[in-house]
Amino acid sequence: MEAHLLLEARLPMVGSATDFTYKWCVNMGLSRDDAAKMALATDEVLTDILLHGYKNESGYIEIWFQYTFSEIEIAIQEKGEPFDPEKHTYNADRAIKDHDFEGAALKTIRKMTDQFLFLNRGKDGKEFRLVKQFTSSHIKDLLPDHLDPEDLDEPEADCDYLLTPATTEDAEDIAKLIYRSYSYTYSKEDLYFPKRIETAIKHEYKFGTIVRTEAGGPAGYFAVIKSTDSMIGEVGEAVVSPNHRGRGLMKKMMNELIKMSKQRGLLGLFGMASTFHIISQKVNDKFGFRSTALIIAKSPQKLYKGMASQASEVVSVVMDFLPLTRLWRKPIILPDEYEDILSEIYAQFTGQNRRIGTEPPSSQDADQTDLGLTINYETQNVLITVKDYGKTFETSCLRLFRSIDELNLNAIYIDLPLKSTRINGAVEWLKEQGFIFSGLMPLFHQEHDFMRMQKIMIETDFDKINTYTELAGKLKSLIKKEYDAVQKR
Repeated sequence: MEAHLLLEARLPMVGSATDFTYKWCVNMGLSRDDAAKMALATDEVLTDILLHGYKNESGYIEIWFQYTFSEIEIAIQEKGEPFDPEKHTYNADRAIKDHDFEGAALKTIRKMTDQFLFLNRGKDGKEFRLVKQFTSSHIKDLLPDHLDPEDLDEPEADCDYLLTPATTEDAEDIAKLIYRSYSYTYSKEDLYFPKRIETAIKHEYKFGTIVRTEAGGPAGYFAVIKSTDSMIGEVGEAVVSPNHRGRGLMKKMMNELIKMSKQRGLLGLFGMASTFHIISQKVNDKFGFRSTALIIAKSPQKLYKGMASQASEVVSVVMDFLPLTRLWRKPIILPDEYEDILSEIYAQFTGQNRRIGTEPPSSQDADQTDLGLTINYETQNVLITVKDYGKTFETSCLRLFRSIDELNLNAIYIDLPLKSTRINGAVEWLKEQGFIFSGLMPLFHQEHDFMRMQKIMIETDFDKINTYTELAGKLKSLIKKEYDAVQKR
């Protein structure tokens, strides 16, 4: 339930935008106090833009409201007079003695938010990003003190199981399932917070199935997380309670998820399978998923229960994809540098009665570059989505790189659309900037295929990256070769 406002740059519009911000944040699960802080921060940004950025001219302001399971992010974009926040710092003594409150608004914004980022995109304008994290009860706070996670599990016994769609009423049981199966080591921390699970299911950001015993106890859970900008979903949350494993529950749930995904009109499913063990990769392969990318440094280290010796400093993942439509088409434009490996990736799907044909490239390239930016503060990485290459591609990217430099990132990923011959120049330039290949991201943005490149900002040990399929192994070899070449520069 993302939202987008386009406002005329006039002061009377601020109140309406602030009211909308408050109500939207409350509806998405923020407490009223936190929602009020976000509304105040938004009000301060908009007021400053109108008083200083558009003081003698007309224009427009765009506001993007974005939800994730752990936080709310508001991105405010404008093209008013240039502004450098570092030259407008607040000084308390100056305010008291001289009544000079310069920089007070920025100080207020930082106090009201958990993250505040200013992006200067040059000719592409300016962007302010406000982030507030959800505060809700952890599952451990809802259970008796000193309870061993395994004490929550039911005794092992033969029984019949019932699969039903997961609802908001199942949120606490889902969190308990994660807790008793993985203690505090599951990679997706949001699943320890019942309220976050409830909100995500309520707003249909995810859907899934839960398995219960005859007595009604939860035994398994598997969900699809819907993409926010394409009709695909990630099979990204799965658990079977320890005393109910080995009974085919994962297979039953996966089959049910594929059925539910088709009913909802999804065009494909993908899985991000960890590379420090290959169990999830094997499961994906068994159900017809095929490897399309290897994404390095996807998230910080997570020590899985019983697998601590195999954990690496960061978690890399294999991207596996399962098309759910016969209309998926291979694009004409593939970059010369990676045409062979991309063709091999596509060839995995042609033997499955998929009508992978060709589609014409875009008839006209844009003059201006259009870049989307997604920041994952928890996993310390950034995804840049190229919507249009444009003649300003290199300068637009450089401005964005400089703006996110302060984030102390593990990796930067950039998705390039396979629709223009300009991709060859983009690939060549990105390699000069230290980017290397990652793979194909099928139907990933607006139902179009993209090629991902990645810039790894931390040391990576490829000996700890384990792959299962032959294609994933080829991706690892290619990416390691490019990674090593960058390290030798």
